[in-house]
Formats: sequence, C-alpha cells, structure tokens
Amino acid sequence: MVDQDNHPEITIETLRTPPLNIQPAPSARRFSACLIDSVVVSISWLAIAHVSVQSPLLGISPTSGFILFLISFVYYSATEGMFSATPGKHVMKICVVGADGDPCSTIESVLRNLFRVIDWLPFCYILGIGFLSVTSKKQRVGDKVAHTIVTIASERDRNPPPAPFLFH
Repeated sequence: MVDQDNHPEITIETLRTPPLNIQPAPSARRFSACLIDSVVVSISWLAIAHVSVQSPLLGISPTSGFILFLISFVYYSATEGMFSATPGKHVMKICVVGADGDPCSTIESVLRNLFRVIDWLPFCYILGIGFLSVTSKKQRVGDKVAHTIVTIASERDRNPPPAPFLFH
C-alpha cells in the first residue's frame, strides 16, 4: 500500500516570468509608430479602393470609409493579437501588454481596437491624445476599456538558457 501522506516536493521550472517594471511607452515613440502604421494602412486602403471604386481620390464615400475602418481594424487587431505589436510598434520597440504584464491577447486587441474610432474623434486622435496626456499609464480610451498598456518592448536575450525540458 502506498503511503498517501508522504508526497515528495515537485519543482516545475517554467520559462515564463512577468516583467518587473512596466513603463508606459514615450509619446514620441507611439506617435512615430502611429505614422508608420498609418502609411501601411493608407497604402492598403488606396490599393483596395483603386480596385473596388472608380476613383478613391475624389472623396471618401460611406463604402470607402467603411473599407478604411475595416482595413484598420483588421490590421491593428490581427498584428497586436498575434505579436503584441503592429509593424510600426515593432520598429519603434514598443508593444501592447495586458494589465498583468503578459503580451496583449487577441480579445484585448480586438476590444482596444474597437474603441480606436472613439479615440480618433473629433479629428485625428484628438480625444486619444487627450487621454494619453491625462492618464497616469498613458492609456487611450481603447486601452482603458481593454486594460492594456503600450510599453517599451523588453530586450530579448540573444543567448537564452536552454529549455530544461529539452534535456531530461
């Protein structure tokens, strides 16, 4: 019969450690990342609008406005949900994390980007910039709702230790 009161201790080593300090990303980096991402979204929108509409440069119709929103929403939600950063954020070495410091989840990304339209109001992120300047964590409306923070991306160790489970 096995002694059920005598259990040996088991230590499980993991590769996951939460960040010690989460500092909001500097506004200049966020602005630069926004410019890079805006160029990518604009090029995508112009390419799709050129194919689907007679002349995208004559004005923004309700259809082309919806296409622009859809492209932006998918671009930001997909890249942040998969990589915690858009290409612009990656270039500027910033990323989106949840309130617990873990990388932004797909649900958090979708939620924060649904509110991008509100942040954009009344014109060109005026409301979003206002929120960034008055919140202690430099969060826009979407970040407040999704409980996310845009922070400086941690430096990756070029020579990480081997995973312990590979050698047992």
